[in-house]
Amino acid sequence: MPEVRVYREKLYASYASIQIPGWTESPGKAVQINRRAILHRLRGWLPQSQDSTCLDLGCGSGDLILALRSVGFHDVIGVDLGPEQVAIARSRGVPVVQANILEYLRESDQTFDLIFAFDVVEHFTKDEVLDLFALIWKHLKPGGRVILQTPNALSPWGSHLRYNDLTHELIFGPGCLASTLRMSAFKDVEFRELSPYIHGFVSAIRWILWQFVRVGYAAVNYIESGWSYGGVYTTNMLASALKE
Repeated sequence: MPEVRVYREKLYASYASIQIPGWTESPGKAVQINRRAILHRLRGWLPQSQDSTCLDLGCGSGDLILALRSVGFHDVIGVDLGPEQVAIARSRGVPVVQANILEYLRESDQTFDLIFAFDVVEHFTKDEVLDLFALIWKHLKPGGRVILQTPNALSPWGSHLRYNDLTHELIFGPGCLASTLRMSAFKDVEFRELSPYIHGFVSAIRWILWQFVRVGYAAVNYIESGWSYGGVYTTNMLASALKE
């Protein structure tokens, strides 16, 4: 069994109010924009049928589930360990199980068409990540998809996210995450950047400027090594993989 991390119980007890106080605020315009951005970034990865079963591991305040509901997905459940974020999600009408993710997956016999783990894998040790991926694979239906969001070690600012949270244990580059998923029997691994989502003039300018910045990152990598390292340079990245 993986080594017990005693600090987790203490830190996760007040995780929302200390680490992400914005979760405790009433949803406003920024939250609505964030939900639209989530759906935009997931385009092409969501199931065709809105009756598909979905599981959100580490669901936090429930924003992802609410975004999915807004486009018709109704069979969606969340799991989170922290009592504060569970209370926030439930107050917004989100169905959430309060549990340790690994324990929940070990004890459940339900299977899903789609499993999300946003801002989750970086909180586990190497052994736990391998256990997590094996359990996710087990709980996916054939042809099911897992979608991950995690800090990106390839980004010049990835270490900021890695060390901005005491509960973070790891950081992945796209290559490492892809190989780890493949070792866990997943196929068709894809990556996407979390580049600025265009919802107005300022965000459009940010998106344009980001295109210049990422070309610079690619050039630096190519000059040094002769390779762009895949072209995923945002501080957070999305990854998708399938169970055959």
